[in-house]
Amino acid sequence: MGGYYGAVLCRSGADVTFVARGAGLAAIRESGLRVESVTSGRFVVHPPAFERPQEAAPPDLALFCVKGYDNVSAIELLGPAVGENTAVLTLQNGVGSADELGAAFGREKVLLGVTYVDAVRTEPGVVREDGGPCNIVFGEQDGSRSERALAVLEALRCAGIAAELSDDAPKALWEKLTYICALSGMTCITRSSFTEVLETPVTKDMTWRVMCEVDAVAKARGVRLGEGFVDGVMSQFVESRGEMMSSMYNDLQMGNPLEVNVLNGAVSRIGKEVGVPTPANDFITACLTPAHVRALLTREAV
Repeated sequence: MGGYYGAVLCRSGADVTFVARGAGLAAIRESGLRVESVTSGRFVVHPPAFERPQEAAPPDLALFCVKGYDNVSAIELLGPAVGENTAVLTLQNGVGSADELGAAFGREKVLLGVTYVDAVRTEPGVVREDGGPCNIVFGEQDGSRSERALAVLEALRCAGIAAELSDDAPKALWEKLTYICALSGMTCITRSSFTEVLETPVTKDMTWRVMCEVDAVAKARGVRLGEGFVDGVMSQFVESRGEMMSSMYNDLQMGNPLEVNVLNGAVSRIGKEVGVPTPANDFITACLTPAHVRALLTREAV
């Protein structure tokens, strides 16, 4: 995700610096970053790339795009590069990253954002984007149309990115959380395509219950997704189920850590805090946690 959006911004003439490591860093420095995209075409950019962000000048904007389970190390890495006027836009899945970033850098520096994009790094220095909305919805936490938010909006749109400045960014986060808890959670626990999930009555019903729980927890937190929102998402699922892929399911298949703690796990945890039962999300979290822990231990042992 960061590679795709960073490359598109770089192609538009924006001054973009990449933070990478290992083979990825070497590939970008030697051959550039290659993008193979349904939405944006095939192109190569040659941006500056560093292992540590403080090797470059403090940025006006940092796109924070790591997986949620890497937040602690990524925040520590980013810290020295965050200048007085740096804004940090989180585009991560789930909820909770803004609190972590705010605790580290100050709440006033953090912009909330969500994106719907199907992008993957296929090899060092190569990013593939497979089509879809490729949009970003973001905003200030207080809903204001600040000067910096408008500047970010202009930069994204000038790069050809479908961007929207929202006056209710928390709602946008919970809308995506509803969507992704169902898609990722259900494909992972069934080890099945989303088409199979929706064509099986019992798992289609559970998909519905997962989303209803997210909606109820959001409402208890003061975020109203609107009447008929879950109905609308379910209709969207049924209409385009064959095209829907889950990055968390891909991670599960490859033995990678999972974002379960910021998705279904977050719904389960916040549900307990606000007194809303979340049995479907509790079940998904319990089922996926062993695989997540095993993957973390394997990664640490390498």
